[in-house]
Amino acid sequence: MSTVLPPPVPLPDPPGSREALGAVVDQLTSAGFSAGLTVHLLEPASAVPGWQGADADAAAAEIAAAGAVAADLHDALTAAAARLGGHAELWSSVLARVASLREEQRHQFAVATARLSTVLAAAPGPAPSTAAAVVTEVERDDAARGAQHAALLDDLADDAARAAAALGSLSAPFGGRAVPGDVERVTLRLAGVLPGWGDGALTALGVEAARDLGGPGTAEELDAAARRWTAHASAPVFADALLGRLGEDGVAWLLTVLGGRSVPAEQEPLAGLLAAAAGAAGSGSRAAEVLGAVRVDPASDDGTPDVAAVGMGVVLTALAAGGRAGSGAALAAGWGRQVLARERAQGATAVQRTTATRADPVAAALSVLAAAGDPAAAAALLAGPEEWTGLLARQWPAGAGDLAQVVGLAARAPGAPQVAASVLHALGQGLRPGTAELVLVDGATLTAVGGAVADLVAGQVEVVLPVLGAATGPGDGGVDPATDTALRGLGHLLADDDRVRTVGAAVRAALAAGPPGPAAGQVAGGFVAVEEYGQRIGHVLAWSREHERAVDREVLWTMAVTGPTTLVRGLPGEVVGELAGAAQEWLGFDGTVDIGPDRGASYAAWDARRWAGAVLAADGAGSPDVGGAAEAGFARTTAVLGRPAPPGTSVLDQWEDVHGDLLEPEERSEGPAARPGH
Repeated sequence: MSTVLPPPVPLPDPPGSREALGAVVDQLTSAGFSAGLTVHLLEPASAVPGWQGADADAAAAEIAAAGAVAADLHDALTAAAARLGGHAELWSSVLARVASLREEQRHQFAVATARLSTVLAAAPGPAPSTAAAVVTEVERDDAARGAQHAALLDDLADDAARAAAALGSLSAPFGGRAVPGDVERVTLRLAGVLPGWGDGALTALGVEAARDLGGPGTAEELDAAARRWTAHASAPVFADALLGRLGEDGVAWLLTVLGGRSVPAEQEPLAGLLAAAAGAAGSGSRAAEVLGAVRVDPASDDGTPDVAAVGMGVVLTALAAGGRAGSGAALAAGWGRQVLARERAQGATAVQRTTATRADPVAAALSVLAAAGDPAAAAALLAGPEEWTGLLARQWPAGAGDLAQVVGLAARAPGAPQVAASVLHALGQGLRPGTAELVLVDGATLTAVGGAVADLVAGQVEVVLPVLGAATGPGDGGVDPATDTALRGLGHLLADDDRVRTVGAAVRAALAAGPPGPAAGQVAGGFVAVEEYGQRIGHVLAWSREHERAVDREVLWTMAVTGPTTLVRGLPGEVVGELAGAAQEWLGFDGTVDIGPDRGASYAAWDARRWAGAVLAADGAGSPDVGGAAEAGFARTTAVLGRPAPPGTSVLDQWEDVHGDLLEPEERSEGPAARPGH
């Protein structure tokens, strides 16, 4: 048995400073008193003496808001002081008990040391059992003291955790969640309640966020900063400060970073932040100014503008997905026009120049506009013929529903007349004989949105009638180039019977409501001539599209079959050549175009006379004034438009896209036919 005393069990004080905690409790108590005094002082000032009307109401509301915040703060500070005060008392109790344990330990070890000395001195030789009993007693008692000490510190730590949880819950009225980032969240909440104070605080946070996002760092650090500040970006003041400090160059850089990411999970943090800031950008705000100033250079050969354009599409997609399309409509229109201009200059979409797996910015812009339901923004996108050409020339694998919806919105905008004039110009591009312009309208796209376009044009009959009037008026039958293009665009639109009925009903109603007489008869006759042109041009364009496909097939056959077979010499080569030629013709790879005859309705001067008489019933179908004027209007308009027909079949000698050279006039017989829908 050992007769040596073990080392004393350590009995340290709890970690931390009881004095510092006491100072915090004193500060909380003082702050709670101040908050209570503020509540007391604001109560009688809920109505501002001498103020009246809206100013008085606004001042009273601000005082009431400040009083409510002060009351919540008083309650929170009082509760915090009480809870920490209780913890401080427990801490004092633990300190006293630990000090008592240490004193007991010191006393027992001193007494045991003296007893061992006496026992061992009185009995030389082997240690007596009495000495061993003294050591055993000290070990037992000291272990018990160590257990008590550990229990005291555990109780204090548990109480500290409960106090921390209680303090965290006290921040809830101010927007806190007892997690990192509460300072920014509370600032954002109070900024909404106390705008006079909050604007400055949010501005400071926006500047700090711009430093985090615009400074050097890794992609992970950029994403972490985006996540940190996204919740604040929906505050207009914060968005103004953030985007204002970044500037258009900083925003353009972030869009480029975003457009360069192909994985949606990688796009989400930055896209969410920029979408929230864009959604908070009110009209005329600094944020809206910066976003509107971001430019996609249409002429640059560098691919960076295409990547930035894709980034725009990602942001617009996030706007629509987040239910903030309404606040992003103007931005969608502006960015959409820029991307279309870039596509027009480069001859390819931004997605085609980057990767087909990323967001199409034009489709995203249309999605935002359709969801926003903003007629003015829709009209802003469709205000120019160039934008219409870009949209109608596109193919829409996911469907053109958003485009049709945006066209319908634009029809309700104050700028609808300009939109209608622009679409007629776009539809007429490349149809004038001898022009070098291309017909860029995709047939499937026009079919998908043609009903909406017809409704748009029918609703703006004041745009249509002057075009018809110019074509049917006195003179040598010529019109200016702009009118000629619009007239042919109207015919292009009327290549479909349903669209004829829609636009024809509007023209009919306008003529019936206007003054009767020869001038109205001429316009009516001109409209029938445009219908005739529409029937013919529809067949010509169908032939031209099939001709392009036939040329493509023949080129493919020539490269894949004809070329290699010419390498075979002699009699075998002749046999192979004959067989290849027969197969080429049988499989339809010989460049032959066969879409059948033109089965569209054919209209003549007699149809113009009859329709004018039905529309202008006051003069009757047989009125020489109206009937003669209708026939004259038909003849003059036909002279302007000509009678388009497909050219003679050719193969590899025609490489250009469909254009006006395919539309040389060719005389047709004018047999009377029933007019559908009249």
